[in-house]
Amino acid sequence: MSDESDSPYNGDEWPNHLDGTEFDGTGVMALLSAGKSPFVWDVGLLIKETEEVLNTKVVDIPRVSKGANSYGFLFKLSNRPDVLARLARDDVNVPGFAGWPFEKQVQECELEASVYRLLQYVAEIPVSPLLYHRPPVRRPACQDILGRRLFLFEVQKGQDNVWNVLNDDQAFGLVDQAAAIRGALFNYNPPQEFIQKWLLDSMFEMRPKLFPLPIAPTREFVVGFFTSKIEATIRDLGDKMGWGNDDDDDYTVGPATFAAKQALLRLIPHILPPDTEPPSLYRFVLEHGDYGIHNMTITVPTSDDEIPKVTSLFDWETGCVVPAILSDPMMAVGVDFIAGPDAEPVVIGWTEENLTDDKAEARVDRYVNLSRQYFRRLYAQAPDYERVIQAGKDARHIWFAFRDWRDDPEEHFGPLGVWAQKRLVELEVEK
Repeated sequence: MSDESDSPYNGDEWPNHLDGTEFDGTGVMALLSAGKSPFVWDVGLLIKETEEVLNTKVVDIPRVSKGANSYGFLFKLSNRPDVLARLARDDVNVPGFAGWPFEKQVQECELEASVYRLLQYVAEIPVSPLLYHRPPVRRPACQDILGRRLFLFEVQKGQDNVWNVLNDDQAFGLVDQAAAIRGALFNYNPPQEFIQKWLLDSMFEMRPKLFPLPIAPTREFVVGFFTSKIEATIRDLGDKMGWGNDDDDDYTVGPATFAAKQALLRLIPHILPPDTEPPSLYRFVLEHGDYGIHNMTITVPTSDDEIPKVTSLFDWETGCVVPAILSDPMMAVGVDFIAGPDAEPVVIGWTEENLTDDKAEARVDRYVNLSRQYFRRLYAQAPDYERVIQAGKDARHIWFAFRDWRDDPEEHFGPLGVWAQKRLVELEVEK
């Protein structure tokens, strides 16, 4: 694949047929045979790699789907169950590549593969069996697909776009399952070697070159963890902010942001509670990073009284390891179910259409009740989750503010600094 233009390359757009009409994801084998592939790269290379690593023959490609970052090729094979080939839509070897940095892609690829291996025997957290993976390979002027990361999964029953066809009983049943899976994920204790390998690399977008404390599920470690995160993000007055990848984001540390840093550093030791009750507030948990029905394979009901079943949870590329006190139970179903400061159910992410058409009131009531059901089941499945959220109210407010920062730091961190100063007074740390 080559690109003769001077414009930056951020990945492939969804392809069109040669006549300009949009490709519907079907009939791939016939198109390949006729020399009319809609893809600008050679699909034959994906078929060949799949056949070689799985010792099989691809006999049909019934469907190709489009994800945010990947294609999903459904392969029917000659001698084994169907396979889903998830191939990145960006190629690190295309001239002008301006997508996620190569090193980050390799790291995310290896983390995701590690998660699938880790969870394959955890029955309460369904994942598809991972058959093969490889990260992108950097080879300038390369004309193959090695610059795209690749995963091959054994296909599970179901699909990932069933939400809008569910009746109320089915939706509540699905949310109930999702809450149980999320609770099982919170309860799961990752092996120590996994924590040691992935905690810092998976969490820190901005991180110090050296971390001062050994990784441990203690309050002392989390205080240091927090402090390092703040200092790596907000440096000295006038310095470039620690946000990393986009050269256009040339934000520098302004006076409001620098004042916020000082207040936050003083506040941190006073808002992390003592770890006196088991299980620990500071034990490490595995987070999905983008939990929601869009990243689940779900069976399609064949009748109105059949409850759909979640058969796999996928797309762990934004997964991470966090102290339990910072765990985020968010669930996405078009809108987002989140835990409020006191662990109460909250619904956010409404669009104007959701709130203004003639079904808005009924829709709002439905989602509010679904959110209540989600958290009711979640806290029943993982009773300590509610306590952790409540105990970490202030710490979580700060952590999520840093996690979600994307825009002008003065506007984002300035109010956070005002809040931090107010909390210092309320806690009688400062007058």
